[in-house]
Amino acid sequence: MVDYTSNVLQLFIQGLGGRPHGQVLDLGPVCQENIRFFAERVKKLYVCDMFIRLDRCLGKGDPVDRIWHELDYPPESFDGILIWELADRLDDGEVRALVKLCHTMLKPGGMAVVLVLGEQAARLGVNSFVMGQDFKVGLRSQHHLHLPIRGRQSRDILAMMTPLKPAKSFICRLGFMEFLFTRD
Repeated sequence: MVDYTSNVLQLFIQGLGGRPHGQVLDLGPVCQENIRFFAERVKKLYVCDMFIRLDRCLGKGDPVDRIWHELDYPPESFDGILIWELADRLDDGEVRALVKLCHTMLKPGGMAVVLVLGEQAARLGVNSFVMGQDFKVGLRSQHHLHLPIRGRQSRDILAMMTPLKPAKSFICRLGFMEFLFTRD
């Protein structure tokens, strides 16, 4: 199992510390460890597994924009959104549509986390990021999901995340990239 200490997730949690009623939306694969980790640190955690929805949509041959209705939260609902590596699984236009939705759902000053797999890790297939103690992050294979992978450079991610503003980025072991974005 690959694991590393996440700098971006530490900054994300620190940023939420000033929001006692913080609400976070997790768009990643449902993972009990992640639910437990974030539920202990935020007031309210919402989980919407966009990976399984994307897998079903692509399996049926439907256009990806059909899954965006699953994100029908009111504007400015969340202090933080965990996008994980969903940006690696969508084409450029789909990422931009997701970012527009996230921008609308984030409160002013809200944050979005994006993790992007490096080439070596991307060859491992579809994985979920699993939170452990002390912000250790590991990967867990999601054999039931069959999603495309799109290798992206950090400049590509930064360009696609507009109108969110980049706050911090890190390149981790095995080429993982972590990004923290904010909404003005």
